[in-house]
Amino acid sequence: MKTFLDFFYFVYVGLALTPAGAIFYLHKHHAHYTFLNLLGVVVVCGVFALLSWLYIYLVARYMPPEDAMRAVEMVEVAEPKYIPIYIAYFVIAVSLENCTLFIVVFVLIYLLILKGKFSYFNPYLLFFKYHFYEISIDPSQITGNSSKYAKYKVFLISKRKLKIEKQYPKLIGLDEFVFLDKGVK
Repeated sequence: MKTFLDFFYFVYVGLALTPAGAIFYLHKHHAHYTFLNLLGVVVVCGVFALLSWLYIYLVARYMPPEDAMRAVEMVEVAEPKYIPIYIAYFVIAVSLENCTLFIVVFVLIYLLILKGKFSYFNPYLLFFKYHFYEISIDPSQITGNSSKYAKYKVFLISKRKLKIEKQYPKLIGLDEFVFLDKGVK
């Protein structure tokens, strides 16, 4: 299952970019706005949203949580930081007229997202009541030695609306700095 989820991750990142493709399609066919065109885009985006949810569901179901507690210094809602990035992709999609150029730009953005910190941010998950947080971690709260370890931030995907909490049990590590909260809503 781990190998399947590793492969599915690449699909998941691509799914996060599909709204830009939908915008490009609608912009390219603006003279042909029909109910069927719009319905087709909505259905395709709905399928992509369900596939995005399926990835998170499978990760939560088949990857074991880490019971290690983390010393939380601060919790920040991450959506306001990352949604403008996706809006920029829509602006790019509207500004391109050539399908080949759109595909090249889409692939380049996809590769940049894979290498970036925000590869797990998927706007489709907002429809499934997931929230995205940046959590500041202060290892000195655990070790008591503030000179040995640097403070850092992790990205947390959770269905809970988080207030300031000091520890989060049952986190699934998606990578070194991204976690999925398996905690109760």
